[in-house]
Amino acid sequence: MSEEKVFHPAQVELARIFSSVLLLGPPMNDKLVRLVAHLFTPEEAVLARALPYYYPRPLLKIAAKLKRDPDEIRPVLDSMAARRTIYGGEKGYSLLPLIPGMFEYLLMRGDDDEWYREYARLLIDVYSSGYTREYIGPSSPAIRNIPVQSVVETKNQVLDSELVSEMIEAHDRFAILNVCQCRQSTRFTEKECRRARPEDGCLVFGSFAESTAERGNGVQVDREKMKDVADERWEKGLVFMTANVSPSSPNAICTCCDCCCHFLEAVNHYGGKPLMARPRFLAKVDETKCNLCGKCVKACNTHAHQIKDKKHEYDPQKCIGCGACVPVCKQKAIELADNPDYQAPSKSFATLGVRLAPSIALSGLKVRLKR
Repeated sequence: MSEEKVFHPAQVELARIFSSVLLLGPPMNDKLVRLVAHLFTPEEAVLARALPYYYPRPLLKIAAKLKRDPDEIRPVLDSMAARRTIYGGEKGYSLLPLIPGMFEYLLMRGDDDEWYREYARLLIDVYSSGYTREYIGPSSPAIRNIPVQSVVETKNQVLDSELVSEMIEAHDRFAILNVCQCRQSTRFTEKECRRARPEDGCLVFGSFAESTAERGNGVQVDREKMKDVADERWEKGLVFMTANVSPSSPNAICTCCDCCCHFLEAVNHYGGKPLMARPRFLAKVDETKCNLCGKCVKACNTHAHQIKDKKHEYDPQKCIGCGACVPVCKQKAIELADNPDYQAPSKSFATLGVRLAPSIALSGLKVRLKR
């Protein structure tokens, strides 16, 4: 019989820090401690406890807080920053939330060895508890879907914000990340994506794309290549998710699938639908044309279509307006219709932050009171 592993007090305390509501953390439990202990050695945990959330703190201030020699702690901080368990840059060092945050930052380079594989297994074990539902307010439209271009471009009066082509035309710098972090983590758990490859990484636009290649996160591409990649991802039946801001803002598009994407996991299973902006369109089904082929069921990443008891069932509450079901329906029984509850995207990340602030504050308070 194996002995239960004993963790260093600094690792336990750091796990408690990562459970903070300010870091959107999970409840403090053994799974979280095991994850944090994998990410940080005892020596690293001692230093990490002194780091601020999000905004970097200079080395000298960290050293003063710890009453340590800056030259003594710098190599350890730099080692953590290189492995991306913390953020490190010109302005100093800081902690990032486990997810979203460290998860994307740590895996986007595409590194693959047993340490990363064990990290993915432990992280998924924590995330699959569904704790993220605690943070979801009644209206938190942080993410929007960009529907299939070929489906919506034929409609009259399509808003520019609904076309990925507008997002591509609005920028001059583009990059593609080395991997999709979600599909990479799924592969690390000995599973494979049903729709795409881990190498089908996120699409990055504007200033967000500038340092992508320099930091080893991906490759820069031109406008024509980005158009080709977007078309390819739609052919694979992926859903385009992006921050809920205007096409001209620096941004990234995650090309997601229901079998790997942690955001869609939250939408489908953990009550995460309020995180989605109300889409410009929703699917509309003409049941008289449906021949029960089931292709829409396979295409839908949010399980809005089902075949039950030899009858097609469509749930508009689960539809995100992506349009993936439209081109696969050879009977032309499905089309995209205007959504009367459509919410236009915010103009910038600053205005989006203001828009989300009340809901974030309220949900954070509720989590703190509950715990």
